[in-house]
Amino acid sequence: MSGISLKNKDFIDGMRIFEDDRKIDPEFVLETLKEAIVKTYQKHIDAPAAIVRVEIDGKEMKIFHDLTVVEDESDKFDETLDIELSEALKINPEAKVGDVITREVNFNEIGRTSISVAKNMLKQKIKEYEKQRVYDEYKDKEYDLISGIIKTVEDKFVLVDIKNTIGILLKSEQIPGEIYREGMQIKAIIKEVSKNSKGSQVVLSRADAMFVKRLFEKEVPEIQQGIIEIKAIAREAGERTKMAVYSRNEEVDPIGACIGPRGSRVQAVISEVKGEKIDVFEWNDNIGELVKNALSPAEVKACFYQEENLEGLSEEEIQRRLKRNNRPLLVVVDDDQLSVAIGKKGKNAKLAVKLTDRKIDIKTVSEIEEMGIDIDEKVAEFTLDQERIRKEKEAKKFMQLQEEALKRKQEFDQELRDNDTGMIEEVFDELETDTPIEEIEVFGEEDNFEDEIENKEEVEEIPSDVVEEVKEEVKEEVKEPKRKLKLEPKPEYKSKFEDYADASKPVEKPVEKKRKKKNDDDDRRLRAKDMKKDKEHALKVEYSEEELEEIRLKEEEESADSWINEDIDFDAYDDYYDKD
Repeated sequence: MSGISLKNKDFIDGMRIFEDDRKIDPEFVLETLKEAIVKTYQKHIDAPAAIVRVEIDGKEMKIFHDLTVVEDESDKFDETLDIELSEALKINPEAKVGDVITREVNFNEIGRTSISVAKNMLKQKIKEYEKQRVYDEYKDKEYDLISGIIKTVEDKFVLVDIKNTIGILLKSEQIPGEIYREGMQIKAIIKEVSKNSKGSQVVLSRADAMFVKRLFEKEVPEIQQGIIEIKAIAREAGERTKMAVYSRNEEVDPIGACIGPRGSRVQAVISEVKGEKIDVFEWNDNIGELVKNALSPAEVKACFYQEENLEGLSEEEIQRRLKRNNRPLLVVVDDDQLSVAIGKKGKNAKLAVKLTDRKIDIKTVSEIEEMGIDIDEKVAEFTLDQERIRKEKEAKKFMQLQEEALKRKQEFDQELRDNDTGMIEEVFDELETDTPIEEIEVFGEEDNFEDEIENKEEVEEIPSDVVEEVKEEVKEEVKEPKRKLKLEPKPEYKSKFEDYADASKPVEKPVEKKRKKKNDDDDRRLRAKDMKKDKEHALKVEYSEEELEEIRLKEEEESADSWINEDIDFDAYDDYYDKD
């Protein structure tokens, strides 16, 4: 056997490992194996240009070497590329010069050394495939929350088994004081995905501020629905987190939604970060109010711009710096609030700087008085500038909305033009006629029927006897009236029990009952007559004289059989009803 059997148990087990454990497509492994064998054979015969291919026939892998037929003893003969005609005729008796002869190669010709080379090439290709697969899978998932199981715990890092790869949790990305054990399930965010010569690396983090943000997004449904937005967040892992939230719905309290019923939501986040303090406050577009909220629990007296050193700058540069909305701020607090505003090891002030992305200088009231700064005047200037900034933002937003609306309109108009095939105009063109609608005559009148037919050129060729026959048929259809269905009176239902009951009783003479004449009898009769007239008016049917006579006789018969008669005097029976 010159090929390699794919039914070998070791080969099958190896393919199963690639597919199940390492999550590699078996087709990729086979294609890589083919490529490695081709390059190994080309290297073995020292002919990189040789045409070699590997094919899988059923459950066997074979190597084929394609050679071009040349004349015997040719000066350009190359044994790695060509085959002499005499040798080609032994393989194919119909071979000619210029034909391609395929020769199967025995794997034993390659040698064990070359097979080892193919093995190393296969390992390298699979390693590159895994590296690229991991990178492609996680490069778009940065800062996503993920769960994993700890595999290895070292002094400087922790290896975490996540989906299809191993993530690394560095010491700097761990919560200070947190203890990790092998087999423990933890949550983290994917902070970075990198690719180098050694492979792809997924760096995890539990100390980043985005970790707390993702935990709140998971715990608070309003954030998932987009009703509440986390505008800014700052964190000192293991110490404190400050988070500014904003509600797009005025009826939803953003702080209350994040805290949850009896603090259940915020407590779930605090337990995940091992008791870290979390401050949640409402976002404000006014930077002064935002700084006051960020410095809580300290009470801020005032906030305004800090004086900048503008010496040596041009007037244009000075105006540009004054107008931009990132000037350093000066915060004024009472003397007893200074330590609270700064916080332990300056953590509170650092978090406020991170959250607002501003330089903040904290001064007490006594220090401001010593500097000779008028607080009220500075606050008034700061308030006016913030109002200017707010109006500029609103104007910019309005212009953006206008541009978006104009862009959507242009896209819509362009789409209409692209989809316009001219079919509507073609339909209207086909419907146009030279004869105005008012001049088109409609058939139906008996007097005009012959004239209309005689005026049509296409009817002139029809024999006259056929035309007369058709005219007679049409006249008969027009004259024949619609006949009204004759309705038979519905018989009154009577059960057998009633027959037996009547048979057991002696027949008594019926007693005529008196009936009181009501005031609305006349009105009822009038309404009945009006309804009858309306019905006759609504349904106008033409009858023949025989049918009309039959209907008249039927009405007289029904009127005679009716127990209600206009000649009856109902007052004569009042005594009978009075006795009851």
